Amino acid sequence: MMKEGSEIQEEPEDEKPILYVGGAQPVFTSDIPENIQYVALGHLHRYQNIGVARCPVIYAGSPLSYSFAEANQQKYVAIIEAEPGEPVSVNKIPLVSGRRLLRKRFEEIDAAVKWLSENPNTFVELTIVSDTYLKTEDRKRLYNVHDGIVTIIPEVKNTVTSPLEQEPDIDLDKSMNDLFEDFFFHEKGQKPNEKIKELFKEIIGAP
Repeated sequence: MMKEGSEIQEEPEDEKPILYVGGAQPVFTSDIPENIQYVALGHLHRYQNIGVARCPVIYAGSPLSYSFAEANQQKYVAIIEAEPGEPVSVNKIPLVSGRRLLRKRFEEIDAAVKWLSENPNTFVELTIVSDTYLKTEDRKRLYNVHDGIVTIIPEVKNTVTSPLEQEPDIDLDKSMNDLFEDFFFHEKGQKPNEKIKELFKEIIGAP
């Protein structure tokens, strides 16, 4: 259901579109009969009131976030008071129990550690922006301070050269390890760290 003339709300990836299913057309709030006082709707995860003063039309939403498409989204329940022939009173109550899904972005490990320690009751998708790849000891610091980190996304900035700007100069006389380092530098703009080099050696079975 939607207001006539309004834009269709974009839904998170875990919600299947409900408009035009089986050839059905959308129902507009203007189609609601005059004698209806209140309409409660489901399916959409975000709280929204798309009705008017005479008839609230409410998607109460989900009680918890079910994917990071709903990150940083406050959840609510709607408490209503209704009397025959009287306008319905709606009280929107924020939900505070349960772990919220949050997306956070930091450029300093210390700042990330401080925020994580101050917000323990959450699930977090964490982006760390830095000039180099995330060090193992930094990952350990982050995971040790918070048990709700779902994923850490390293975002490397200040790369030297874009792969599209020039073709790599390949020297086939070099060893496999040296060629890998050249390729990595060409793609990422920096040399691989020791952990990445060791992983590559393990993959190819090199001593």
